Amino acid sequence: MQEFYDTRAPNPPTRAILIGVKLRDNLLHETEESLQELRQLAETAGIEVVCETIQPRNIPNPTYFIGEGKVEELKPLIEEFNADAVIFDEELSPGQNRNLERAFDVTTIDRTGLILQVFAQRALTKEARLQVALAQLEYALPRLTRMWTHLSRLATGGGGSRRLRGPGETQLEMDRRWVRRNIGHVRKALKAVEKQRHVQRRNRSEKIKVSLVGYTNAGKSTLFNRLAGETVLAEDKLFATLDSTTRKVNLPQKQQILLSDTVGFIKKLPHQLVEAFKATLEEVSEADLLLHVVDASHPEAEAQIAAVDVVLEELDATQIPMVMAFNKIDRLKNEEGLQILRNRYPDALSISAQRGDGIADLVDALAHRFGERGTALSLSIPYTDGQALDLLYKHGTVLDTEYTDEAVHVKVRLPSRYLKSVSQFLVSS
Repeated sequence: MQEFYDTRAPNPPTRAILIGVKLRDNLLHETEESLQELRQLAETAGIEVVCETIQPRNIPNPTYFIGEGKVEELKPLIEEFNADAVIFDEELSPGQNRNLERAFDVTTIDRTGLILQVFAQRALTKEARLQVALAQLEYALPRLTRMWTHLSRLATGGGGSRRLRGPGETQLEMDRRWVRRNIGHVRKALKAVEKQRHVQRRNRSEKIKVSLVGYTNAGKSTLFNRLAGETVLAEDKLFATLDSTTRKVNLPQKQQILLSDTVGFIKKLPHQLVEAFKATLEEVSEADLLLHVVDASHPEAEAQIAAVDVVLEELDATQIPMVMAFNKIDRLKNEEGLQILRNRYPDALSISAQRGDGIADLVDALAHRFGERGTALSLSIPYTDGQALDLLYKHGTVLDTEYTDEAVHVKVRLPSRYLKSVSQFLVSS
C-alpha cells in the first residue's frame, strides 16, 4: 500500500470568477458575507479572484443553478478576464456541474469542491492526506463523467495502474469500480490510524481533556500556542490547522489537563469532510470540556457560533460542558459588537490570544471549573506510601498539606474513580 497520498490537483485553476446566489429565504448581507468567505477560500487555494457577482433567484435553476440569462452574461466575462475557472458559493448537483462546464468551457467548481481543494493543499500528515483522499473520492463518485485526473494518483494498489475493460464494460463502469475499490483501501488505512488513536486515548483516559473548537481562523492555534507554550502553525488563513495536536497544560493548584487543537469549522462544511475527519474530531466528542474560541472582531460572529453548533450537533457533542472565549478583542474598532455578544453569552470570557489579554482569567476559570470536580477528602498518608501521594498530585487537586512526624495530612479533591485507591488513608470526606 502506498505510504503517500498526493491529493492535490496537478493543474489547479489560477484565475476565477466567483458566483453567489441570493435565494428567496436568504438575506443579502448573508449572501455577501458567504461570498467574501468564498474569496478567502479561493485565495487560500492560490486562486486569484478576477470578478464576483451575485444573482437573486427564488429557487435554483435545475439545469444551471443560476438562470440561463446569467450564464450568457458570464461567457464574455470569462474571456475578458481570462478566467480559467468559475466557482459557485453553493453545492452543485453533478448534472448542473456538467452543464455549466459545457456552457463555459472552463473548470466549474462548487463550494464543496473548493473546500476539498484547500484541504488537499494543507494536509501535512499521512492521516490528514488519507482523510482528504476519502472525502475527494466520495465526492467524485457521482461526478465521474468529469472525474479529476489527479484522482488516479490516489490508487492504493499496483502503483495506481487500472486494468483494461472487460467485455461489455464501459469506461464509466470501470471508473466507478476503481473509485469504490480505492474508497475501500483508504477506509482500511484510516481504520489502522483510528486504532492507533484509540490506544493513545486509552493511555491518557485518566487525564482531564479539553478540546479547542471554533470557526476556522478564530485564533484557536494562537490560543493553543499561548496556553501550551507550543509553536503550532497559526496563520491568518482559513484552515491553517487540519491535524489535531494534543499537549499537557499545567493549571494553578497543580492541576494538569490535556489540551487539543482541532480543525476549524465553517458554514456549509461538506458532509464528506465531517465523516472523513471523524477520527480526528473524536478529540472533540471525547473531551471533558470544550473551549469554544470565537472571533469577536468578525461582523458575523453570531452566525459563526451557530455554524460551530451545527457541526457539534453532527458529532453528538452538544452535551459536553463548554467555556466560550471571545478572541481578538485587540482588533475591535468599537465595543458595541462585543457588548451584544456579552449580553447574549454573559458567561463568556474576553481575550486576545495574540496579545495575551484575559489569558490569566481564562486559566483561572479552567482551574476553578476543574477544581470543583470530584470529592473533597482529608487523608493521612504515611511517608512510606509515596505512591498514594503521587496519585493525589497526579489525578487530584491538592488543596492543603500539613507535615507531621508520622504522616502527611492532605486535603484534596479527587475524582470518584480513585477513592478506592486511597480509602485506607481516609480521615473524613
